[in-house]
Amino acid sequence: MAIGITVITTANRARRFLQTDEAAIEHTVDSLRRSSQMFSGKPLIIGSAAQTEVFARASIACVEFEAAKDLSAYVASPLNLELTVLKPEQLAEPFSGWFEGERFKVRIDFFFEGGHVLHTLAEGVRKAALAERLMNLTSFLERPVMNYRLAHGGIGLMNPAAITRFLISPGIDDLPRDAWLAESA
Repeated sequence: MAIGITVITTANRARRFLQTDEAAIEHTVDSLRRSSQMFSGKPLIIGSAAQTEVFARASIACVEFEAAKDLSAYVASPLNLELTVLKPEQLAEPFSGWFEGERFKVRIDFFFEGGHVLHTLAEGVRKAALAERLMNLTSFLERPVMNYRLAHGGIGLMNPAAITRFLISPGIDDLPRDAWLAESA
């Protein structure tokens, strides 16, 4: 087994690494169990005999792990929401999301410092109480980490502190009272 690791920085630069050593892979998988701490604390260090690269945690927008093995069991559950990166052909198609009863399917585009954009399909269960739904909407930016599935297998971790904004389509009916109502021009 091998794991491809991509670190996307807030400078909108992607650095790719490949792990093939079983012990190194096991160490990385074990680190995923502590993914809620991914963007705090010590720098992220990725090294080999040829080079060592050190990333300041605050400068990381996303870290993605591509593997044949399903790694989603190793990361914390995103509660009532599953995010999956959209494939390029899906981005070209018109999107029609919905809110039906307790379920929803929407597109969320996350915009990061430096210009990186992550286009996702979000599916999940709506909270019954309006206050809980509003808290879910506004708490994205307060979480220590958010995970998502890669379109072709694997998982990603995004740094909410590096998100500048996110766009939800279709729009949400249950907006907070202090939200501004306006159409995009």
